[in-house]
Formats: sequence, C-alpha cells, structure tokens
Amino acid sequence: MTDFITVSVTRVIDASCDKVWRADTEPRHFEQWFGAKPGSARTDLRTGGTWSAVVTPGGEEIELEGRYVEVIENRRVVMTVPNGPETLEVALDFKDLGDGRTEVTSSTEVAAQAKAIVEETAAGILAEVARIAESL
Repeated sequence: MTDFITVSVTRVIDASCDKVWRADTEPRHFEQWFGAKPGSARTDLRTGGTWSAVVTPGGEEIELEGRYVEVIENRRVVMTVPNGPETLEVALDFKDLGDGRTEVTSSTEVAAQAKAIVEETAAGILAEVARIAESL
C-alpha cells in the first residue's frame, strides 16, 4: 500500500502579490516557469477552467493539459497537472506580507517516495516565478 503525504514548499518573493500572481498565471509567464514552447499556453483562469501547453522534451512536442480546480485572484490557485499516467493537484497560496513581498506556498499530495523530487521541482518552479515577478 502506498503512503501519501502533502509536500509543501514556501518561498518569500521580493515582489507585490499582484506581480507574483501575474508571474504565475499569465500565459507568457506560465510558459517560462512550466518550460513550455513559447506561444503554446492557453489558459482559462477560473474555477472549472482549463489550461494547456506544449512541452518539447528531447525535441518531441507533447501537449499537456489540466484544469483549474479553484481560482481566487491574488490568493489561491489549485490546478491539475499530468504526471505520467496520474494527475496531480497542485495548490499555490499567495500571502501579501504588506511590505512589497509575497509568501507563496506550493502544496501537492504525492506518494511518500516522491517527496524529494516534488520538493526539488516545486522549489525550482517557485524560483522561476520569483525571477519573473521580480523583473515585472
């Protein structure tokens, strides 16, 4: 039997909540942190909406798609993300720290043995979101 855990990674970003939200959700920025082909992201950013993007691992084009489970502007986005034969649900919570910085926490429920790779992936994505937000 597989044990499941929630893996959470938090990062404080030196940008306003609005800029961090845009860095995470606008299609052109989504493509950057998601590693998608430029111009391929399509997002319907609302609860029940969908997203899609084309990735090119090894030069092969693969279209990935998911849905937005919950969207609360500048506060929370929960989306499904394909992961091989499974679908993961990733939640991002945004907290305005009131001093021009924003705390973002990524949470994902995964099999316990995937903890390290999920932490590493989430930390990398948050670093890229931070880089984008801090440049806006």
